[in-house]
Amino acid sequence: MKTTILIVAVIALAIIIVACKRKTADTLPQTAGVVVFPDAGVSLVVGDGWQRIDIGPGLPVCPPTLVGADGIVRAMLFAPGITDLQAATNTVRSMFDGDSGAVKDSYRQEGFTTDSGLQGQHISYSVQTTKNGSTTEARSHRFLVQRQDGRIVAISYIAIGKSDSEAVHQMIQKSLKLQ
Repeated sequence: MKTTILIVAVIALAIIIVACKRKTADTLPQTAGVVVFPDAGVSLVVGDGWQRIDIGPGLPVCPPTLVGADGIVRAMLFAPGITDLQAATNTVRSMFDGDSGAVKDSYRQEGFTTDSGLQGQHISYSVQTTKNGSTTEARSHRFLVQRQDGRIVAISYIAIGKSDSEAVHQMIQKSLKLQ
C-alpha cells in the first residue's frame, strides 16, 4: 500500500508541476542583490554567500538554482490547473503523506506576507534518507505564492542537517516579489 501511495505521489508530481524550458548549465558567482527567476515570474533579494547555477530543463526547477552553506534555493512552477493556494498546499501535503522518508510529525504550514504585501503559505517538513547505513535528515521548505495570471509558484529551500537557517526563511519571506 505504501509503495502504491509513493508511486501515485511521484506520478502526481510529474503531472502537476510544469518544467521550465531553459537549457543552460552555467555557474555564475552571485553577489548580494536581486535574483530573478524569469520562468517562474518571481525574484528574491539574497545576501552574500550564494552561488548561482543556471540549470535546466528538468522537473520542477525554474533556473537559476542558488547554492550556499545554508542549503539550496530554487523556484518551481505548478501546473496551470492548480489556480489557488489551497489546492497547491493540498498537493504538497499529499506528496508529504505519500513519502516513506517523511518524518510524519514534522509537517508545518503557516501564512506569511512579504514586505511588498504579497501573501503566501510557508510549508515545511523533514525527510530522512538512508544510504550505506548512514541516515541524513533534510528540512524542506516551500514558500507558495500566486502570480497575477493565477499560476502558483513555490520557492523551495532545502537544508541538510543542522544548516536550516532562520535568516534564509526571513530572506525569502521578506523579499519575495512577483515580476
